[in-house]
Amino acid sequence: MKKIAKVGFVLLATGLLAACATKSKITPEGTTDEPRFPKPYSLTFNNDRGTFPTFDELDQMRPGLTKDDIYKILGRPHYDEGMVGVREWDYLFHFYTPGVGVDPENTSGVEGITTCQYKVIFDKDKFARSFFWNPVFPKDAVCPPPAPKQEPQVIIREIIKEAPKRIRQ
Repeated sequence: MKKIAKVGFVLLATGLLAACATKSKITPEGTTDEPRFPKPYSLTFNNDRGTFPTFDELDQMRPGLTKDDIYKILGRPHYDEGMVGVREWDYLFHFYTPGVGVDPENTSGVEGITTCQYKVIFDKDKFARSFFWNPVFPKDAVCPPPAPKQEPQVIIREIIKEAPKRIRQ
């Protein structure tokens, strides 16, 4: 029985150390000099594909948000972040970008998509403090890519002059 307990303890300790090895070193203020990103396509959620955020959603991200606020804006993190003392959330985002080829590691095989990882780091009180981007494809991508310029809309109004209709009384 002691052998089984020892083996179980060793496996648990190894698993915990392995999980810690992939996390960033975070200060109590919620900063880091070297953010560590998980392998891009090792997602836990969203069927290993990531999501397409809107530029409005990204504009809402700012220091001081709570985990609940970020969950409402971006959804849950795409990677398994652990269960206790989680101070960083990671996402895999895609953006429609004409002229970009096909990412050989993305199973969708769709061209014209820039892929970036996004990391939110929380302080000791669990408020968002730091935000980081990591280009995945293309490797030298600007993350997030610039928002597409909207074409000016031309509104044509047609004025029809008709004789006023009489209402029966």
